[in-house]
Amino acid sequence: MSTVVVAVVPGAAVGPAAIAAAVRARGLRPVFVAVAGALGAPERAAYEGFGPVVECEPDAPEPALALLRPHRPCGITTFSEPLVPLTARLGDGLGLLFHEAETVTLLTDKRAQRGRLARAGVDAVRSIPVTSREEALAAVRELAGPVVVKPVHSHSSRDTHLVADAEGYPADLTPTAERPFVVEEYLRGRDEGDFGDYVSVESLVADDAVHTLGVTGKFPLLDPFREQGQFFPSQLSPAESGEVARLATEAARALGIRRGLVHTEIKLTARGPRIIEVNGRLGAFIADLHRRTTGLDLLELGIAVACGQPVEPSAPAPGDVAFQYWNLPPLAGGALRRVDGVREAEREPGLVDYVTRVPVGSELEPSVMTMRLDFLRGGAADHAAMLRALDRCLAPLRFTFGQPDGTARTWQASRGGLCSPA
Repeated sequence: MSTVVVAVVPGAAVGPAAIAAAVRARGLRPVFVAVAGALGAPERAAYEGFGPVVECEPDAPEPALALLRPHRPCGITTFSEPLVPLTARLGDGLGLLFHEAETVTLLTDKRAQRGRLARAGVDAVRSIPVTSREEALAAVRELAGPVVVKPVHSHSSRDTHLVADAEGYPADLTPTAERPFVVEEYLRGRDEGDFGDYVSVESLVADDAVHTLGVTGKFPLLDPFREQGQFFPSQLSPAESGEVARLATEAARALGIRRGLVHTEIKLTARGPRIIEVNGRLGAFIADLHRRTTGLDLLELGIAVACGQPVEPSAPAPGDVAFQYWNLPPLAGGALRRVDGVREAEREPGLVDYVTRVPVGSELEPSVMTMRLDFLRGGAADHAAMLRALDRCLAPLRFTFGQPDGTARTWQASRGGLCSPA
C-alpha cells in the first residue's frame, strides 16, 4: 500500500484520527512528520497509533529525508500554516510535488503577497514593510488613517493591532530586521448585523484548475482581530458568494498555486470584497462544517490532490447551517479559576458537543491572538435559528479569572465576547 507524508504540529485543528481516516479513504497509509521535539509524548503516541512519526530539524532535513525515503511516499502535504515551508523542502528532497519555492514565499510572507496581488491587478492594499519602531511610526503617518500593524510571518492574529494614529501605536510593539512587520491600510467592513464583516473561501487547486468548495461565514471579531467562530454556509446571497469566490480564484492564480487546498479570507466592504490574506492550507476546523452539511470530506480531497489522484470536488448544496463558536479570554489574561454552566449548555438541542480547550488552573498571559477557551459545535435550520441556539448555549456559561491584584472576576459568555454578568 502506498504512503503519503503529512506534516503536523502540536494542537492542530486537524487531529491524527481525522487525517488517518482521510488517508485510508484514498487507499493509502500515513507517515507523519513533526518538528523535532514539538510533539509531547501523549500527542506523539496518538499519531503513532495511526502511522510512523518522523522528527525533522527544519534547518537540517536530510536525516528525516533518509527515514522517509524507504516508505516510498506518493505525495506530501500539510494542514498547518507554519509547516508550509518545511513541507515544500521535504517535497523537494523526496521528488514530490507541493508548492513551488516562490509560491511558498508568497503564501507565508504577507509583504510579498500584497505586492504580487497588486502587480497582478487582483487587489491593491497599501502596505509598507517596517523593521523598526521608527519606520513603523513613519508608515502610520504616511498612510494617514486607521492601519493594521502585523508581523510579516504570523498566524492566529498573533501581534496584530489596529492603530488609529501614531499616538496610538502600542508602546511594546517593536519590529526588527529579524522579525519585520507590515503597516497596511485598514479595510473597513460594512455592517453585517449579527454576522462578521468578512468571510473565507475554501478552494481546491487540481491540475492548475481552481475549484470553489464553499464560502464560510464568520461571527464578528473581538478587538483587535480575534476570531470568535464560523458557520457554513455563509449568510451571503448566491450572487455575492460567486463574487467573493471569483476574487479568491484570481488570487490563487496570481500567487502561482497549482495544487492543494487554499483558504482565502475576504473583507466585505461598501466598495466590494477585498483580500485580507491567502493561505496555502485548509482553514482551521472548516472540514467539520463541510462534512456535517454536505458530506464532502475536504481532508480527503487534499490528500488525493497531493498524491495525484483524480478528484470530484462538487458536493450537494448544504441544507442546514453548521456552526462553531469559541469563547475568548480577556485581553489581560489571568488564571482561569473555574468554568460554570457547561452541563446546562450541553442540554441545548442545537449543540452537537462542547469541548474544553483550556483547563481550569491554566495561567494565560496577556495576548491579542485568538486563544480558544472552549469549542462549541452546533447546527440549526437557518441562520436566524443558529443565532437563537447559540444564545441559549452561551447564556449559562461563566468564566472566573484571577486578577493580578489577587481578586477574582467572573465573566458571562455572549456573542459580543465575555462581559459582566447581568
